Order: sequence, then C-alpha cells, then structure tokens
Amino acid sequence: MSDLADTWPHLSEQLRSGRPAILAIGSFEAHGPHLPADTDTVIATAMAHELARRASGIALPVLPYGATSRPRSGGGDVFPLPALRIPTLFSAVSEIIAGIVAAGARHLVVITGHYENASVMWDAVYEATHKMPCRAVVFDAPWELIDAHVLSTTFPDGVNWAADHGGLLETAIMRHLAPDRVGEAPAPWDLTPRNYDVLPTPDDAVPANGIVNDARNVTADDGAVLFNAMLDGLETALRREQFLP
Repeated sequence: MSDLADTWPHLSEQLRSGRPAILAIGSFEAHGPHLPADTDTVIATAMAHELARRASGIALPVLPYGATSRPRSGGGDVFPLPALRIPTLFSAVSEIIAGIVAAGARHLVVITGHYENASVMWDAVYEATHKMPCRAVVFDAPWELIDAHVLSTTFPDGVNWAADHGGLLETAIMRHLAPDRVGEAPAPWDLTPRNYDVLPTPDDAVPANGIVNDARNVTADDGAVLFNAMLDGLETALRREQFLP
C-alpha cells in the first residue's frame, strides 16, 4: 500500500497519522551467471511493498545501490559495478530518513535486501531520528527472521549466510518473484572461502563465477515458502513493536 503518487500534503498527513514509512535498500552488483545485477533491489522492493500492504504502510522508493560485497562472499573488486562506499551509503540513508521524518513520519521501518548494507543501517537511522519524535525498526538481516523449522526443512544442510551471495536464498526467491530473469545456477565452488579478507584480492579468494554455494536444486516453490516466511517474521516483529494497525 503506497501513497507516493499523491500530493505532499496528503503524504505528510498520512505519515503524521502514524502510518509507517518503509525504506528498503538494495544493491546493483554481480550475482553470478544466473541472476540479474539488481537481484537485491528486486527482493527489497517486493519486501517493502508486501510489508506496506500488511502494515498499512507507505513504501518509499527503494535505494537501488548499496555497499560492495566482500570477496569471500563472491563479490568485491573482482566484479566491479556501481556501488556506494560505506561513508556515502551512511550519508545517503541518514539523509533520506531525515527527509521523511521531517515530512512527518512517526513510525519508520528500514530494511535491506543486501548483506553488506547492514554495517551502516543502525548508525544511519540513529543519526537521523534520535532527536526526533519518530520510532524506528531496523531489519538489517531479514533472512534471520525466517522460521527455523521452515529454513531447516527447505535447506536441511543449513545456510552460511555470509557466503550465500547469489546462492540458495536469492536464487529461490528470484525464481518465485521473477522466474523469467533467472538462468541455470552454476556448480558450487570447490574451495573453502576464507573467513577473513586479503588485499590485494588473491586469485583463489573468489570463484570465477562469483558463486560459492550450490543453488542448482532450489525451486520457485522454495522461494515462495521462504519469502512468505521472511515476511511473516517481519510482520511478527512489527506487531511486537506495535507498528501494525
């Protein structure tokens, strides 16, 4: 549910009435040979609009650029595409939030579809809201709200989130949300990712296709279950914080 096509006075009135403003942050980066570069933004947009529907909220335009992934997750400097450095992302998020709070937002939800954006979200929201009459809920890892039983049933071998860039979860959800934009997932990497970074990035730090985990067998049905479970977790959290009507 969104009122962004309406006039500023109506938008401001709706925000001041307590309807939550929902800001999602995506990214534009390599996601292997099978997923589009805007995968995180597609997922973030879908989350924001579904959450707005459930919470009678206002989905703001999604920020389509995010922080650079680390090489050990299958990203980094080996696959250059437009991204925001951490200080720039911090400024962008805090300034966007300051603007919507100034417009009247009293309840704010900030959510990311991209793992590396999490490092700035709490500080950016705090910077923009700590002196204002606005409550905020920050979801910097929404996948962690997927019910454990659902997750273990879908992925019985577990998921290493830090290495799942373009992997199990994103492939499954994109097969659900945008199946015509998903190709065949590649075979998994035969090396173990480092759990630390090295600069310059060694040749063996990143798989040639950017994909660490094996996503060949995930399905659109898996994606639907996981996406809805993630939204259920977000909705439960907002209900706990009394953000729902």
